Amino acid sequence: MTVASITTDINIGPFKIPSNGQNMIMNNYASRNKLTVELVIPEPMMSNALETVQWLHKENNLTKVIMCSFHQLPKDENRAKDLIKSMENVEFHFALEGISGKGKKFLLDSIKESKLFSQAMKIDSTKSSWSELFEMMKKNK
Repeated sequence: MTVASITTDINIGPFKIPSNGQNMIMNNYASRNKLTVELVIPEPMMSNALETVQWLHKENNLTKVIMCSFHQLPKDENRAKDLIKSMENVEFHFALEGISGKGKKFLLDSIKESKLFSQAMKIDSTKSSWSELFEMMKKNK
C-alpha cells in the first residue's frame, strides 16, 4: 500500500500555488485524514498529463494519491483516458475541494467539474470594492 502526494505546475486552475505550498496543503490534508504520505511525486513544470505518476504507479503500486485540486487532472481527453485506464483502481484525494474517490466515474466527474469551473466568470477583486462585488452578487441571484 503506497500513498503518494503529487505536485504539479504552479498554475492550478484559478490558483497559483508553488510546489512548497502544494506540499503544505497536501500534508495538512493527509494529517487531518490520517493518511501517511510515503512518496512525493513532482510532475514536470507546464505539464498536467500526470505521466510521471502513471509511470511510478507501475513500479510502486499506488493505492492512494493526494493532489491539491482536481484542476491538476489532465484536460486533454486522450491523456485523461490514459490516466483513467492506468489508475482506475487508485483512490484520488483532492485537498482543496475536500473530496476523494476512485474509479472511472469519479475521475470523469472531477474532470468535468474542473472544466465547468474554468468557464466561470472571473472577477478581479483588486479592481472592485466589496460593495460592488455584493451588488454584482445580488443581481446574479
